[in-house]
Amino acid sequence: MELFTELADISKHENIAIALGTFDGVHAGHQQIIGQAVQLAERSSGTSVVFTFSNHPLSIIDPERCPPFIMPEEEKVEIIAGMGVDILMSIPFDAKFLQLMPAEFIQLLMRNFRPAHVVVGPNYTFGFQGKGTPEILRKAGIAYHFDVQVPEAVLVEGSLVSSTLIRQLIAGGDVQQAAKLLGRPFTMDGKVINGDQRGRLLGYPTANLPIPPGMVIPADGVYAVQIKIGTTWLNGVANVGVNPTFNGQIRRLEVFILNFNGDLYNKEVRVSFLSRLRGEIRFAGAEALKEQIIRDINDAQRFF
Repeated sequence: MELFTELADISKHENIAIALGTFDGVHAGHQQIIGQAVQLAERSSGTSVVFTFSNHPLSIIDPERCPPFIMPEEEKVEIIAGMGVDILMSIPFDAKFLQLMPAEFIQLLMRNFRPAHVVVGPNYTFGFQGKGTPEILRKAGIAYHFDVQVPEAVLVEGSLVSSTLIRQLIAGGDVQQAAKLLGRPFTMDGKVINGDQRGRLLGYPTANLPIPPGMVIPADGVYAVQIKIGTTWLNGVANVGVNPTFNGQIRRLEVFILNFNGDLYNKEVRVSFLSRLRGEIRFAGAEALKEQIIRDINDAQRFF
């Protein structure tokens, strides 16, 4: 997949099928939109393109209302690449884009892409104050000779798949339901840092990861997880929280890896959240915490 991080003219490519959207989380609904663009390009021996933004538009439009992101940009690129997209143009949404009228945005599309097919979600908006709609795109398509596809919204177990709902589920700890809407488990990436070494003293050493700023965080508690080290996935138990038993103040992610003995300090890892086992609890002391850790490990092993 070819990646552009700035607006570029790629109109020389033939039969472009372009998917438009913010695609925050690249959830099941987004996958349907992007997948349809890929299929349209394949049928016409054309080029599939995703045109998106590397930041949420609300970070410019109304920063106070900007939601936390579901995944870092690197993972978003990785997932879109895995869908067979030929070109990803992921550029910053800035004040200049904010001022574009819908007609000007359509001119930008024609100038830089000259698409044969445009695929958007039913709630897609574009242009100043979001005044552009799929219907306006359809009318433009008649004038500029491209067709517009608007796949129906995706429902999972009766729930409309949306980034907003996924954030709510993750923040509430329901990572299993969030995974169904995402189409894969929610993950967090990070570099292992030094912790307080309490896990090691208790006999259960943990890999400590900082909480990424601006990202949606699972509710405090204990989770069955898998951790990716290099290309290997291992089962584990993770705690998200401030470690109230020891009057902790800094929220972090700690992972105890089942059947593992090794040094992960300074290594980049990925943690995949599979199921919440319990909420965070303040214990009377180290011994009570150690007993609960044993129960948590047993619960995780039963889950796996």
